[in-house]
Amino acid sequence: MKNVIKKGLLSVALLTAIAAQATNKIIVKTSNNKKVEIAMTSVIEGEVLSIVDTKDEVLYSEVLKEGNWLHKTLDFSGVPQGIYFVESKDTNKIEITPVVVAENNVTILKAAKKVFKAPSISLNDKIAKVLINNFTKSEVALSIFDSKGIEIYNTHNHEILTYSAFDLHNLPAGDYVITTTIDGYTFDEKITVK
Repeated sequence: MKNVIKKGLLSVALLTAIAAQATNKIIVKTSNNKKVEIAMTSVIEGEVLSIVDTKDEVLYSEVLKEGNWLHKTLDFSGVPQGIYFVESKDTNKIEITPVVVAENNVTILKAAKKVFKAPSISLNDKIAKVLINNFTKSEVALSIFDSKGIEIYNTHNHEILTYSAFDLHNLPAGDYVITTTIDGYTFDEKITVK
């Protein structure tokens, strides 16, 4: 019996380590002279690495090329004191790490790091199914737009897990965009109704 419990605990520890590794794709740490080192694994073609301030002004942005890893050092000595965010965004996930720039140093707020996973969206026989994981219990807004950008549906909630099915049989054929915004961060996915 003890052996079964030990194996069970080992499995839980292993799964926790794998989950932690999967969510920590980007590592941000301080270096000398108000510099910040950014290391990323499994870089996806088109992934965007950005530095954004609290007013959503982009101070730095780079579209990345596919690769196994990326290492960059960014100098924060020329920016005013304040809070900034290192953001990594691809079609599947957004990772945000807050950085505090003070007069003489830079501090990474690792405990305040957030990861937002893109919703799972599928279209089958004019039924759009949307699954949203909202582990931070942030505000989630879901909207559907037609090809002219006109919003035809919207909803808001704070649920941890949301599953919605939308019957699109009454809509004309064409392209639609399902936009999901979680805590101010947006994912867009185009669907085509035939």
